[in-house]
Amino acid sequence: MTKHKKGKVLNTLFFVVISIMLFYIVINTFFPDQSINFLGFKSYVVISPSMEPDIKVNDLVVVVKVKEEKLEVGDVISFYTYLPTSQVDDLGNTVYLKSVVTHYLAAINDDGTNITYKTRRAGVADDAYDDWNDINGDPTDLTFDDIIGRVSFTVPKVGSILKIFTNPIMVVLIVVNVSIIVAVVKVTKKALSDGKTA
Repeated sequence: MTKHKKGKVLNTLFFVVISIMLFYIVINTFFPDQSINFLGFKSYVVISPSMEPDIKVNDLVVVVKVKEEKLEVGDVISFYTYLPTSQVDDLGNTVYLKSVVTHYLAAINDDGTNITYKTRRAGVADDAYDDWNDINGDPTDLTFDDIIGRVSFTVPKVGSILKIFTNPIMVVLIVVNVSIIVAVVKVTKKALSDGKTA
């Protein structure tokens, strides 16, 4: 393969990778709750040590959609729940924020009418279930509607790098800088090429 063809292949590959990344970023930015429906997967950066040593802070977890009947005890799942914040409302009540949590699926309870799910963190007994709250801070059970999906795999320690891509300003700066570098390289190559033919 000639240098010219190699260059074209690399340019095309670079363009495809950047396009896929930008598409994923746009979907996650504008449709964060729906991106798993569009793409079939979603990724999250772990910010809490609750799953250590199995999954560490700054690990990336890739979550895939899963059918309810395919869930099994022992799966690692990501789900929505409300976590307490340090803020209080006008009445002095703790404000609860909708958050994504990744924990082990510890139990599936079917009472014949409803199916609810119990989860647990890493490093505790199998029956040391988590307690979750609704938006008002009242205890609640997880249902399938709360579950985003099953963790398919993790990528260690890349979260701190990927956090950059969730910041729109950083994304714009990266795109601008890459564009400038590409333009400078093209102008330099053209100047060198023109110099050789002169």
